[in-house]
Amino acid sequence: MSELLQNLHIGPIDIAIFVTVSILTGGLLFQSNSEKGRGSLLRRRLNRVTGKETGRMASANDPIDAELRRRQIRSAMKNGEKDSGPSITAKLRQAGLNWSKPKYVLVTIMTIMVVWCALVLGVAKKPLLMLVVAVPLGGALPYFYVLRTIKKRLKQFANEFPSAIDIIVRGVSAGLPLSECLKTIANEAREPVRSEFNQLINDQSVGIPLEKACHRLAVRVPLPETSFFAIVLAVQSRSGGSLSEILTNLSTVVRGRKMLDAQIQTMSAEAKMSGRIIGAMPLLVAASLFYLSPDYITILTTTTVGNLILAGCLFWMFTGVMVMKKMINFKV
Repeated sequence: MSELLQNLHIGPIDIAIFVTVSILTGGLLFQSNSEKGRGSLLRRRLNRVTGKETGRMASANDPIDAELRRRQIRSAMKNGEKDSGPSITAKLRQAGLNWSKPKYVLVTIMTIMVVWCALVLGVAKKPLLMLVVAVPLGGALPYFYVLRTIKKRLKQFANEFPSAIDIIVRGVSAGLPLSECLKTIANEAREPVRSEFNQLINDQSVGIPLEKACHRLAVRVPLPETSFFAIVLAVQSRSGGSLSEILTNLSTVVRGRKMLDAQIQTMSAEAKMSGRIIGAMPLLVAASLFYLSPDYITILTTTTVGNLILAGCLFWMFTGVMVMKKMINFKV
């Protein structure tokens, strides 16, 4: 090991810097994002809609109160997109990963170490420079993996959620209590709807009110559909009304959003593929030059000016990829 460190020109100062940066990265990850975020804001919206903050219970037979409730629901749905981001712990829960925050930090530090070693061995034997590149790159890989897992899981939930709403509508129309309909979903629905509604049933079994249990569901699954579902049940439990009719309308809206999203994905597929090709071209050209003429491309890693040029190219390439991703990322 000592011979390898000597061959790579890694001294005690380099190791100390690496350990310090790793510890600082872990500390920043521990402190990143407040735990309050989306949960407290959604709770305040539920309180406004159900009348807790105003001190005024809405009447189901009063047309003025009905119109007021509709305006409050619309306002809550619009404000749902402005919530501050959840913490790392909440993101791990949303992704369905059985990771704790210390485990996530450990995975991040290990990823940074692996990326740093790969860069030092494969790109340039300059530990300090490669450390500067490895810290943001290695720290971003686990984070983007969690975000990708969340996106995939939310998409699966959104696809199955209309069927779960239909189960509630049919059950309530047939005279079954709402709790039995929720248990049916928890037992027979597909993942991840089944696990989330199973958690909702578990919350109720320990004495948590349905309103708060639905609020927790909306926090775990940050979709407009689940937020609206929680608000609808909160309003219905306090002011009454036809739950089956409201949920039927919600199911229709959710299915319409799904169809519109599919149409948008189809129409934007060509633009997304073009963006991927443009983003991959610099890497492919660099790999080709490294294979065909190594001396022509290695100057970027062996000289100070080349290092600066390489860093600038990576920065602007990353910026361009993010801009293209933003341009082709359509939301319904």
